Amino acid sequence: MQWKPIDIEDRGILESFFNSQNILVSDLTFTNLFLWHYSRHISYFIYKDCLLIKTQYPNENPFIFYPIHKKNNLECKKEVILELIQICQSKGIPFMMKSLSRIDKEELSLLLPDYFNFFYNQDRSDYIYSIPELIELKGKKYHKKKTHLNRFVERYNFQYEPLNTSNLQELISTYQEWFGKSSDTASSGLKNEYIGIIESLKAFEHLSFKGGLLRVEGKIIAFSFGEVLNKETIVIHIEKADIEYQGAYQAINREFLAQEWSNYKLVNREEDLGIPGLRKAKQSYQPLFLQEKFEVSLKK
Repeated sequence: MQWKPIDIEDRGILESFFNSQNILVSDLTFTNLFLWHYSRHISYFIYKDCLLIKTQYPNENPFIFYPIHKKNNLECKKEVILELIQICQSKGIPFMMKSLSRIDKEELSLLLPDYFNFFYNQDRSDYIYSIPELIELKGKKYHKKKTHLNRFVERYNFQYEPLNTSNLQELISTYQEWFGKSSDTASSGLKNEYIGIIESLKAFEHLSFKGGLLRVEGKIIAFSFGEVLNKETIVIHIEKADIEYQGAYQAINREFLAQEWSNYKLVNREEDLGIPGLRKAKQSYQPLFLQEKFEVSLKK
């Protein structure tokens, strides 16, 4: 199998597969793959009309995502998975799949019963929220969020702007300045995220995401970007704000959804990676549910 490292030129090919399906997990968007391919090796191969995506972190064994077939031909998927198992066994490396939705898991269990062990990975499961609820912030459960937002609105004269070619370079420069203040103490994960954000913004005109930013007195103080995941769901890839402006995160979260995505029902805000502070923050927005993700290994 001749795996091709992903590049911007591959967007159309991969999105033709993604758009043919009801994608549920945040991993399977081209922007997500592009953003993170600077920190890990991500490649793809189309075999028997199935899209295969392989990821390999430094010094780790590779894994693949569940195969995608535009017409969901289950026999093709089964044949491809069996061949991948044989290839891994011939090379002496473990066969692994990650980020399967529960629907993928159930389908695979029927295709190849008694072949696999399944592991539910809560740290990688996606948080799903109601867009109308996050725009309105009504009720007791959103009281703290609404209070932070109200203080921001009362304190600052802010403006929302959609991301476009006229403010793109300014945003890149602003985020470079923000990150520069903490770059010496930033973790490797944050450094990799920074690189992915900058390169994705530079490639804005060639990717499928929408972005938005907030200004206070002309200064950019927050931004976010995301894209369509399926017919009723969008996914937020990145949300950043200057913490000197209290309530800026609540404001960009609300404004981005209200201005760009109010015609969608759900928002996927991705995973918490098992980081306690991130988990607390994501839970505080009152998710409707977790989009569960499973990992797969061969039974011995």
